[in-house]
Amino acid sequence: MTILERFLSKVNKQENGCWLWTGARDKNGYGWFNGVGKPGGHTRANRQAWMFFRGDIPKGLFVCHTCDTPSCVNPDHLFLGTNNDNRQDSKQKGRTCRGTRVNTNRLSESQVHEIRKRYIPRVVTQKYLAEQYGVSESAVGLIITNRNWKWLKT
Repeated sequence: MTILERFLSKVNKQENGCWLWTGARDKNGYGWFNGVGKPGGHTRANRQAWMFFRGDIPKGLFVCHTCDTPSCVNPDHLFLGTNNDNRQDSKQKGRTCRGTRVNTNRLSESQVHEIRKRYIPRVVTQKYLAEQYGVSESAVGLIITNRNWKWLKT
């Protein structure tokens, strides 16, 4: 079996046009293809699909999805772009996480509103609020200056 045949044996073609990777995947759903390049080497399946069907990937470019399905390896659903291109695509499609959808955030939207309302320079300090809400002083500073959680209006 050729490397391409082995690759295609791990593809499940869907009616919507996606080619879903049935092999190993990471926690975010991106496929991994083993045995390419150096012995024991592996690469993301979408990158390998691009190389099989479209050619080399210039240094610094990512293989991005038009279908927004991480496990899809259909070359017609892939495009090359910079990290910034990928982030802009994600933002335009409303796929970026913010606020409570980010699993590392410790605050709720109501707590962010409270921090902004309670902060009074030299009276109720950033340090005090940070201790009260279990976050860093810099996190409080970014909240009160509207650099974080900026979509929340108070």
